[in-house]
Amino acid sequence: MKASPAKSPTVDVSWFKKHAHEFAGQLLFQEPLAKYTYYQIGGPAAVFAAPRTREDLELLREGMEKTQIPYFIMGQGSNLLVADEGYPGLIIRANRINTEIIELDSPLRLKVGASVAVSSLLRKACQEGWGGLEFLTGIPGSIGGVVKMNAGTHLGEAQSKIYRVEAFLLERSSQEQAGSSDLVFQKDQMKFQYRKSLFLPEGALIWSTEWEIEKSDPGRIKSIVDETLKRRKATQPVDYPSCGSVFKNPKSAGLHAWQVVDQLGLRGYQIGQAQFAEKHSNFIINLGGAKASDVLALIQLAQTRARDELGIQLEEEVIFLS
Repeated sequence: MKASPAKSPTVDVSWFKKHAHEFAGQLLFQEPLAKYTYYQIGGPAAVFAAPRTREDLELLREGMEKTQIPYFIMGQGSNLLVADEGYPGLIIRANRINTEIIELDSPLRLKVGASVAVSSLLRKACQEGWGGLEFLTGIPGSIGGVVKMNAGTHLGEAQSKIYRVEAFLLERSSQEQAGSSDLVFQKDQMKFQYRKSLFLPEGALIWSTEWEIEKSDPGRIKSIVDETLKRRKATQPVDYPSCGSVFKNPKSAGLHAWQVVDQLGLRGYQIGQAQFAEKHSNFIINLGGAKASDVLALIQLAQTRARDELGIQLEEEVIFLS
């Protein structure tokens, strides 16, 4: 459940402070992460970077190589639970690095920057008549996260429409130091699993993506999007901070994750200010002032009881960062 855990509770950030004037984007220190996550939970990051240019990425990589600071790449923070103590390393928030949307011909494809919000892309698709992306409706976060997590809905998954991915390599081995920082993956090179991409190496920051689309009636696309959003609002607790679905569906058990939580009698169960939502029990919501420890306690309770009482392994979708 943890992602890139820091090796030490304290890190030397002096290199980053020394070179902060060279950074075009934001470079902050001891920045609270609660304001950057959908959960609205989380302590400070030792270093918080929001790069704006390729040069920013190159500077960050140099600092990472020189300091060996632990790091984590985040987008819009939709699937992230940050520890109450924060993260004693470098957070790279890639939500402003590439926001282009370009229609390509021969064949018809759409080039989309990894920082583009899913909601923004869908609005544009409704206006321009770009069909084939309706499956993204209701998915929070950015396009880079969609690819990284092979995100999807009942209408489909990212792997069905993704055609090409370009990435910037932030973590290089000594043999790669003189080589290109750019990685390109074509459709036949990309491997996915349920809610997981398998082709991206460690330290790869997704830069841009290409999607297979078709021309369609804008009204038809908008109708599908609006109906899906209406269904989501009716069935999911969208009025409270959450990370969306907490657990992956345990397909081997032939059940949805919410059905497992319900069988355990945990719908509506609360620890602190975190609760398995009454409206959809595979959501853990922040009722106001919830701590990461509250959310973790609910996750671990469900996992332990599912294993012991039902023989089912519940695997998290949410990423825990500490």
